[in-house]
Amino acid sequence: MEESITQITEKNAVVRDWSLKTQRDKGDSLVERCAANLPEQITVNVRQNNLEDLVQIWNQWDSDTRDIFTERYGDIAHLITIRVDE
Repeated sequence: MEESITQITEKNAVVRDWSLKTQRDKGDSLVERCAANLPEQITVNVRQNNLEDLVQIWNQWDSDTRDIFTERYGDIAHLITIRVDE
């Protein structure tokens, strides 16, 4: 059975908390004066996803799950209802 977005998000939060605790306890593993150059924002190409699948997933969620998604990711889910001429 597939995991819901809530279950996946909760697992990600657990991993993040573990990572932060480990870093606090054991210290930073980076070499002194070395900084990771990770982007603060990334772009995701949604066109690779099947729009019908995304709509089906959205429609099977209850209002609480939709509200959680919207709180975390903003109004991006509303893009699935916009028709685009290709």
